[in-house]
Amino acid sequence: MKRREEQVEQEEVESGELNLIPYLDIVTNLMLFLLAAAAAGFILGQINTTLPDSVPADQVAPSEPAKNPDEKPLQLIVSTTKQGMLLWSISGLEGTLEAPKARINRLNTKPDEAPAYDYKTLNDALYEIAARRWKGKIRSLDTYEIILQADPDIPYETIVHILDAVRRKLPPGDVAAHSLPPVTMPKADKQGDKFVPTEPYDPDKHFLFPDVLFGKWSFD
Repeated sequence: MKRREEQVEQEEVESGELNLIPYLDIVTNLMLFLLAAAAAGFILGQINTTLPDSVPADQVAPSEPAKNPDEKPLQLIVSTTKQGMLLWSISGLEGTLEAPKARINRLNTKPDEAPAYDYKTLNDALYEIAARRWKGKIRSLDTYEIILQADPDIPYETIVHILDAVRRKLPPGDVAAHSLPPVTMPKADKQGDKFVPTEPYDPDKHFLFPDVLFGKWSFD
């Protein structure tokens, strides 16, 4: 082996080529030491900073300008069970779950009948909210939303009657759905990527709360 190593070294010398492997090992070890030293310098380094003076909370500028209460979503909810319905709001602006805006009674009690409620009372309460807050004003599109929570046992035909009561003003008397007078959304212009209403709101000819979301009823 020794003779072979001497032969290899002699051939490298004669060919003019150098064995770079030992030099690469040395450079690699040096780089590891340099990186370790640099990392330790960052960890143990000190950055001089000065904290700003404290400012009273009432003097801090709000991130957004105060929003008109009539433009805020009410987060209205119609909670429906076999016993009755509750109209309330998550925001607390139109009643709460403990003190709802309106309690709607069930009109029939036979177990083999689909639940029927006093839909006119529900409709009158929603009409009063819309008229009081937005009649003659520009109503934001975000305020048309309402959440319907229904007991899983409520049949679909009852859900349809509830949807009719929350979407538009019901005329007096028992009027068939196909004969109801037409209602629309207020006129709006497209500004950028969204539509902005330009026509003053009128609950008698415009929708009440047509943007219906369905939520799960929970007793928790």
